[in-house]
Amino acid sequence: MIGMLKKNTRPIIVWITVFLFFFLSFWANWMLSFAHALLVTICLIFTSNVESRYVVKFLQKGNAFLFYLISISLVIMMSMLTTYMESFMLTIMSKHISLAEIPQLDGLKAFFIPTLIRIVIFTATVAITVISVLQSAEKESQRIKNELKSEKLDMELRFLKSQMTPHFLFNALNNIYSLVYIKDEMAPQSVLKLSDMLRYVMVDCQVDLISLEKEIKYIDAYIDFHQMSMENKSNVIFDKTIDNKDFKIPPMILQPLVENSFKHSRLVNDPNGYVHFYIIQENNNLIFIARNSINRLPSLVDSSKKQQAGIGLTNVKKRLELYYGNNYSFETKQEDNSYVVTIKIGDKLNEKKV
Repeated sequence: MIGMLKKNTRPIIVWITVFLFFFLSFWANWMLSFAHALLVTICLIFTSNVESRYVVKFLQKGNAFLFYLISISLVIMMSMLTTYMESFMLTIMSKHISLAEIPQLDGLKAFFIPTLIRIVIFTATVAITVISVLQSAEKESQRIKNELKSEKLDMELRFLKSQMTPHFLFNALNNIYSLVYIKDEMAPQSVLKLSDMLRYVMVDCQVDLISLEKEIKYIDAYIDFHQMSMENKSNVIFDKTIDNKDFKIPPMILQPLVENSFKHSRLVNDPNGYVHFYIIQENNNLIFIARNSINRLPSLVDSSKKQQAGIGLTNVKKRLELYYGNNYSFETKQEDNSYVVTIKIGDKLNEKKV
C-alpha cells in the first residue's frame, strides 16, 4: 500500500517541481509568472501523457520510424501551440499589466525564439518520458518473468515429489515390512531412515537451494533401501569426490537420475546387472554420472531408450535450465549394454561458498 502511494505521488511531486521552476524563473510579475508556468506545465503534462500512453507503443512494437515521426511532430506542434497561446495570453494581460513589465520581442523573434526554447523543453520531456516508460516496462517484464520462473520451479518440484514419493514409499515400506517380519534388528533403524528421507522431501526441499551433503545423504538412504532386497550388493556403486559438502544445488536434482537407473537396470532379474553413480565436486563445478545396465536385445533397447528419456529426465533438464541457464550440460548416451546420464554444472551461485 505504501509502495503504491509513493508510486502515485511521485509524478505529482515532479510536476509541482516543474511548475515552480517555470514560475520562479519567469521575469514578469507574479500573476504573469503564474499564468506562464501553469500554461507550460499543462502542455508538458499533456505531451507526456500522450507520449507514454500512445506514441511509445509504436517503439515497443518495433515501429521506430512511426514513433520518431509522431514524436517529432508532437514536439513541434505543442511548442508552436504553447508559444501562440502564451502570445495571446500576453496580449490579453497587457491591458491590465504595464507593458514595461512584459519582455518585448520584434519580428520573427517574437515567435521563433520562444518556439525554439520550447522545442528543447518538450524534446527533453518526451525523452525523459520514453526512458521512464521503457524502464518501467522492462522492470515489469522482469518481475513477471521472475514470478513465472518461481511458479514453474515450484510446480515442477511439486510434480517431481508427487511422482517419486509414492513409488519410493511402496518399495521402502515393503522392505521394512520384510525386516519386521523376520525380526531383523535393522528394522527400527530403517524406520528412522525412512522418516529422515520423508523429512528431507517434505520439509528441507521447500528451499530453492540445498547443500550437496543433504542430497547425497538422501541418495545414500535411497540406495540402502534398494540393497535390502539384493543379494549382490557389489553391483551398486556410489563413488564420491567432494571438496565442499556445503556446495548448493537445487533440491531433488540428482535423485531422479538415481531412481531412473534403478528402475531401468537389470538388477532384479540379472546378477550381472548394475548401477554405478559418480559425483565429483571441486571449485565451483559439479559432475554427476549415472550409469546403469540395459538389455541388449534390439527391441528392448529401443524401449529402454524411451523409458530413459521419460518424464523424470525431462523434468531434471528443465529444472537445470531454469536454475543455471546456459551454465550446465545434460548428456544421455548408450554404450554397449549400458545407459549413461551425465550432468555438469558450473554453478556461479557458489562462487562465494567454495
